[in-house]
Amino acid sequence: MTAIVIKPRNKKEEIFLKKLLKKMKVETHIVEEPVPNYETIKAMEDVENKKGVHVKDSKELFSRLGI
Repeated sequence: MTAIVIKPRNKKEEIFLKKLLKKMKVETHIVEEPVPNYETIKAMEDVENKKGVHVKDSKELFSRLGI
């Protein structure tokens, strides 16, 4: 299973990404906790251990996804 962890810069970007990913049929879960949950921590650790990919913004994400 692939996890995408996104930290939007603002509410407008969050809304845009949710709509776009829904159209792409990508299941999304918004985490609004002051401390990351287990799945978020695991995804961040995977990136640090070179098991995942870190992108700095939505433009780079879309490029990686071939959009």
